[in-house]
Amino acid sequence: MISASPQFWVLRQNYGEKTDQIKMRELNTKKGIITCPWGGWENARKNVIDGVYNELVQHKPGGRLSKGQDRRFVEEMKVGDIVLIAYAKQRTCVIARITSGIDYAVDTGLHWEERGDFIELTESGDKQFCPVGRHIEILCSDYVPTFRPNRMSLTRMSQYGIDSITPVL
Repeated sequence: MISASPQFWVLRQNYGEKTDQIKMRELNTKKGIITCPWGGWENARKNVIDGVYNELVQHKPGGRLSKGQDRRFVEEMKVGDIVLIAYAKQRTCVIARITSGIDYAVDTGLHWEERGDFIELTESGDKQFCPVGRHIEILCSDYVPTFRPNRMSLTRMSQYGIDSITPVL
């Protein structure tokens, strides 16, 4: 469904604050894909696919909860919505338009491996990286925000943020 009046979102592509940000940016810009918070791998991904989400499910004692970010990605984002994609430790962001409905197993052509406190995306390996995601059209690949995007993985953009990116669109 195409959104009659698009919503504006801020999306971080950093599962558990430990994902390879360079590879995620390449995935976003070169393959035109954004991935669902909590929809990348293992039980969290299965919960998203099953519609259980990760709002109440902790995968280990003291584990984190999605706070509805995965549910909003699947149920509230629409084709035509605008997304500001922010990356950890990178000054520039990507601005994109959502061009597809939800895809529960995006073929990224990549694999993933957890190494200590870091998740590495590679060209080969045992575990395919087929996240829950959406396809996008890149509108600007090097936007420098004049505001501080929200720290949550997925939130609606503030009016100030919308006013800041509108000239780029």
